[in-house]
Amino acid sequence: MISNQFEKIKFVYVLYIYIFLSLNPLIAFESKDYQEIDILLKRCYRDIKSCNESLVKMNDYQKKAAINKKFSCQTRLLGLEANLIMASNSNFKRKEAKTIFDSIKKYC
Repeated sequence: MISNQFEKIKFVYVLYIYIFLSLNPLIAFESKDYQEIDILLKRCYRDIKSCNESLVKMNDYQKKAAINKKFSCQTRLLGLEANLIMASNSNFKRKEAKTIFDSIKKYC
């Protein structure tokens, strides 16, 4: 009887470890990440001085995507970074940023 309970507990622990290791927080974007990206974009387009901060954070997101081998996501984040660089040089392309942001939601 004790052996049977031990096997059940062992099974639960293994299942617990398997589930939570597969739910690594770097794997998927969360809704708060999309909200933060949207805020960063809007802030950059309103105030060009804040674009550098937005670029740094966007670069962090694309590095996470690269680590997790989500290359289609990484590509779109790099495109968004390029768009922010253009915005910081007063070459605004808001429609392109919206399109890229929508594809980030799809691929990240």
